[in-house]
Amino acid sequence: MEQLPANDHIWNRKLIHILWWILLIYEVVAILGFFFNLYDQPPQWFNSFMHVQIITTCLQLSLMGAGYLAIHFLKQYSDFIMITWTMTMVSIFIICIPELMSSYELISIPIILASIYFQKKYIFFAYSLGIVYLISLLVCQVYQGHALKPSDVVMSITVLTVTALVCFVIMNKGLVLITELKDSVVREQDLLIRNVMIDRLSKVDALTELFNHRSFQEHTDHLISHMPHDTPLELALIDIDNFKRINDTYGHWVGDMVLKTIGSILKEVLGPDDMSFRYGGEEFAVLFVGKSHEEVLHICEKLMETIRSTEIPEMPDQPLTMSIGLASYNRNTMKKAWFQLVDECLYTAKRNGKNRIHSHISE
Repeated sequence: MEQLPANDHIWNRKLIHILWWILLIYEVVAILGFFFNLYDQPPQWFNSFMHVQIITTCLQLSLMGAGYLAIHFLKQYSDFIMITWTMTMVSIFIICIPELMSSYELISIPIILASIYFQKKYIFFAYSLGIVYLISLLVCQVYQGHALKPSDVVMSITVLTVTALVCFVIMNKGLVLITELKDSVVREQDLLIRNVMIDRLSKVDALTELFNHRSFQEHTDHLISHMPHDTPLELALIDIDNFKRINDTYGHWVGDMVLKTIGSILKEVLGPDDMSFRYGGEEFAVLFVGKSHEEVLHICEKLMETIRSTEIPEMPDQPLTMSIGLASYNRNTMKKAWFQLVDECLYTAKRNGKNRIHSHISE
């Protein structure tokens, strides 16, 4: 099963903040306890103050400093350092606070914290380190002359073992949920990609990679509905001259090559605000937005010149030309009437000898 990446520095910073808060809370509680002890047992206040307050605080502050230095110089081992840090901090509290002298189950806290890394090696490390610290604390207790009950040893080891097992179960469940979530995200991404591809196939001509007739209608409706009234809009219909003869003479595959070539030239010559479409068959359409009629004429002439200078290797000595019908949109006319006007301009260009532009300016 895939595991999450190690060295999660964000979580380590959060753990360090938690350790500072624990130390701060301890200081506040220790001061309050010191005043109560001063009131109840005045002769023993100094020993209690030294043991619980001064020694414990100095040890914890020294531990904080050592932890910061270790993480700074050994960043690649920062996760193991954090586990050792918290284990040592808990052990200092157990040693220095009389009320926690036999609370060895507190060693299980670093094992629980190790589970946030979602890797088995950290739980194993925390559990093994906990056993080592437990044995050290027990030896320290015996050395100080305290009685050692076998039941306390068995209970402490049992608590550590159960804690580690529970952490393994929780971690495995979390990894399963993460894997299921990843699979769900991948499925959603695949579905989204398929939907995008289907939508693109329904709007883009596969041969020329230009927008198709359906997209032309949608774009035109959108422009007419949302474009400011003072923004000029022009439509050019382009028809390849003698395209049927090209297909009959050289074959349909050459005709397809001609269509692809025209599509590439349109994308190359037109500006980013101009939208080109394969209108149908050998016809193309171009919507010019925000350009004057003179600018559009100049672009169309450049387009025709580029087409004329293009050589198709499969059509030697066969010039490639096209006819263009052009008309600007008038807000007072219907879209259908505009299309018919442009179509009539194209028909006029074809009838007058082809290889030319016939335009109409709406008043």
